[in-house]
Amino acid sequence: MQFFKPRKIRKMIENFSVYFSLSIISFVMTFSVYWLIITALTPRENLYVFPPKIFPLNASLKSFSIVFTKYPVIMWLFNSFLVSIATSTIAVIVASFAGYSLSRYKIPGRNVVQILILFTQMVPATLMVIPIYLIFMVLGLLDSRLGLVAAYSTLSLPFCVLMLTAFFESIPQELEEAALIDGCTRIQALFKIVLPLSLPGIVATTFFSFVIGWDQFLLPSVLMSTRSKWPITVGLHAFYGQYDAYYDEIAATGFVSIFPVLVIFLLLQKYLVEGMTAGSIKG
Repeated sequence: MQFFKPRKIRKMIENFSVYFSLSIISFVMTFSVYWLIITALTPRENLYVFPPKIFPLNASLKSFSIVFTKYPVIMWLFNSFLVSIATSTIAVIVASFAGYSLSRYKIPGRNVVQILILFTQMVPATLMVIPIYLIFMVLGLLDSRLGLVAAYSTLSLPFCVLMLTAFFESIPQELEEAALIDGCTRIQALFKIVLPLSLPGIVATTFFSFVIGWDQFLLPSVLMSTRSKWPITVGLHAFYGQYDAYYDEIAATGFVSIFPVLVIFLLLQKYLVEGMTAGSIKG
């Protein structure tokens, strides 16, 4: 009769609720990607059949062929990679020093600084488009990949600082104190002790910063006018005609755009899990 104790029943109900909710969320997210692939493989004349088909009718790779031959998708992907990699590199390097300072130095107003950094994440991007456009127009950075890197780095830097501050705080300061006693400087302790131990957190932060740059649409659509310099997110908009939208080509390009990020996520999954869990544990 131990099995029917109220505490165990409550625990079973809680576990069931958690796993059931996670299953529903996983199904919705997975089905979205599945439906994207199905739409890309379905010929255009079969897209509007009712009821919708779970499996594609007369599946074809024609939409992928059109996408790669009619549009500069490879160039758009290259632009996204270039800008996102540069963004994540700059943001993580700057955030490493800022996060280390906030986690180790008990400077006056430290909590206020963290609150202000957090507050910047609450400002909608739409409010910053016009100021950024005017500033870039004066600096001559409009229609420039360098301008996109500067804008993206500014947007992702607060997030990276908050993430890395939490990771650095999870590392015991005694390790650095021992290194300082052995003759290391603060910079040497950072590079020889803190950063190697924070590698999972740095990888996780770099990945999320990369995704922030990869997913941007509003800023590049306003700042970039040359078709060959568009990132893939803006390139997707080219498939919308004046009177119609080519949903099969949109789905094919959408799948192509998420595929590299999905591959990177699968390759870095171990570090991402370690990094997210490490950042939640205080040393």
